[in-house]
Amino acid sequence: MNRTGTTGPSRSAEPRPAASAIGPFRRLRAAVSLSSLGFWLSLPALTALAGTLTRDEHLSSRAQAIAGVLVLLVLPALLLAPVAGAVTSRLDRRITLVAADVLRFAVVVSVPLVDAVPWTMAAAFLVAFASLPWIFVVDASLPVLVPEEGREEARRSMLRAGYGMAPVAAVVFAVLALIADAAFGVAERADLPLYVTAVLFLAAAATTFTASEVFSSATTTPPPSPSPLKLLFQGQRLQSHPAQGQARNGQSQRGRRGAKRGHPEGTPVAGAHAAGPAHDDAVRGLTLAATVVALVVAALIAVARLHARNLGGGDAGYGSLLAGLATGLAFGLFLGPRMLEPFSRRRLLGLTAIAAALALVPIALVQNLVVVVFLAAFAGMAAGVAWALGTRLPDDVLRAFAYLRAVALLTALVVFAAVPPLAGLIGDHRLELGGATYDASGTGLALLIVAVLSAPAGVVAYRRLDDRRGIPLRPDLAAALRGYVYTPPEEAAQGPAVIRDRGVFIAFEGGEGAGKTTQARLAAIWLRDHGYDVVSTHEPGATKIGMRLRAMLLDKETTGLSARAETLLYAADRADHVANVIRPALERGAIVVSDRYVDSSLAYQGFGRRQEVSAIARVNAWAIGGLVPDLTILLEVPTETGLGRLASPADRIEGESYEFHERVREGFRALAEADPDRYLIVDASRPQAEIAREIQYRIREILPDPVPAGTEDVTSTFPAITDV
Repeated sequence: MNRTGTTGPSRSAEPRPAASAIGPFRRLRAAVSLSSLGFWLSLPALTALAGTLTRDEHLSSRAQAIAGVLVLLVLPALLLAPVAGAVTSRLDRRITLVAADVLRFAVVVSVPLVDAVPWTMAAAFLVAFASLPWIFVVDASLPVLVPEEGREEARRSMLRAGYGMAPVAAVVFAVLALIADAAFGVAERADLPLYVTAVLFLAAAATTFTASEVFSSATTTPPPSPSPLKLLFQGQRLQSHPAQGQARNGQSQRGRRGAKRGHPEGTPVAGAHAAGPAHDDAVRGLTLAATVVALVVAALIAVARLHARNLGGGDAGYGSLLAGLATGLAFGLFLGPRMLEPFSRRRLLGLTAIAAALALVPIALVQNLVVVVFLAAFAGMAAGVAWALGTRLPDDVLRAFAYLRAVALLTALVVFAAVPPLAGLIGDHRLELGGATYDASGTGLALLIVAVLSAPAGVVAYRRLDDRRGIPLRPDLAAALRGYVYTPPEEAAQGPAVIRDRGVFIAFEGGEGAGKTTQARLAAIWLRDHGYDVVSTHEPGATKIGMRLRAMLLDKETTGLSARAETLLYAADRADHVANVIRPALERGAIVVSDRYVDSSLAYQGFGRRQEVSAIARVNAWAIGGLVPDLTILLEVPTETGLGRLASPADRIEGESYEFHERVREGFRALAEADPDRYLIVDASRPQAEIAREIQYRIREILPDPVPAGTEDVTSTFPAITDV
């Protein structure tokens, strides 16, 4: 936590370009996009050819051929990732990638020429194995190509370039199938998609070969590549975020602007709670939800070729079905963090897993391809939302992503091996229903069985993840749709939680250079101008004792101070601050405006110093006697922008590393998302007056009437409050 937060002249700093502005990074991303598009296009192309080569055989033979291709596409990623990582780390990376894509080109070109199921299966394995080096080379190249502050953006961009090509590949396959049918009269023949796939691999090899500057540095080593199977046994190590297990997790700040609910004394500090359900139960629920989602998606992929053919769609219909599923997945991944913000993230994860499973029922029963495509898009969207939420619930997002990817790979392997043969074993049947006939396909019945198995598993996952037990689901969901958090009638009957026989407590929080001090001063001036008794204060150093503590905490000459000692010194300053400044002012009915409070310790000493946030919260809750602000205003700016605003020389906290301040910024955001009733998040990169008006608008909602009640009875008027 820093000093009062006074901003000064901007210190000179070189502009840090965004990842997308770095030439070598763009070329690497282009190569990844081409390579990924080729890989995703190979999936429908190879499975379609396997189905075509066995079209004259029994359904079970066709299903087994498709299952073999799909299993061999997944097997290398599940079993051979460490081998590929070790090989890649010992060879020239550019040559390795070029050789891998040239190999994929040659293999894919040979598939329609050989025209045999065994070679099609072998090609699937070789294509998948030759794709693995890309993962490790990208991970090793980003630290060299992109400055540290832009790496998270670069990682997301690479993920979009890799996985975002899946819906594009499905659409391309459907279009190529239509072209092959219309121009060449080759129905249900995947030669053209395979040749296009080969060209994409060749283009990726050429792009990689010409991008020598991407691989010019040999200083980095690819990160360790643990086996996905090993990660599956490390799931219990996933930690729930201390600020994300709250019952009101994810609630929208602006969705509650009409409500005047606050925090009575004795309310625990945000982040001090246990992380929702018990840790083991939460991890099991997360794992089960991921399994359900992977089961649904993998089952649809496994039978899509045969199911589309049963519905009269051929390869174009197969591509359309995959396009619907992949597009829904992409949309769900984008929508997940933004969907129903007032609703519990854990509840939403469980519900979307159930929704994905239930979507299989109409997909299995409906016999109209267009409708099935839209239903597949819905199932994909539900699965995408669940995946996006699942990877964000634990504290370590990268570990969660790797772990859940391992869960998905294992589930997909089992589904690909079992579901197509199951469809072939069941076979097609014609049912007589009251004089009408219904053609029940083996693929539809197999999907129905998967739905029957996965829906109850989704319910179990929901129960394990639910962090609002005792709160009815229907009104909770209805309230979230209207933009606020549901309050049970018995709680609402108790009236507002804010104690109105005291004043109002407003805290300003944010990272370095966010403008907290300026906006706290402007808010205090505005309140005084409208007749309120206002006490402006700050942390650390608002009392005589606090000034001494502040000197020790912020002086750059203070060395050797441990993180725990620093935390306790801030808590001591805060205890004296509350006892001698804040609480007396509130008891006489004043409005207290504080520049920093408890959440700064949670963000700086907790997230910044990598200490246990819940432990810091408990210490501070005791120090302040449970006194929580009625409103906390979080001013947010990008870390580099805030640091660039600071005056020189920097104090002990301001002089910490960029990574430290970035963790602090993320910590503030996590705390705000965990307790949105209390927070207003403000984009502090805007003009000062615009920020002040937004803050004033929010403060109005919690202001008491400064005119004595008796006067109001006589005059029937309220004090006018106007904008600055």
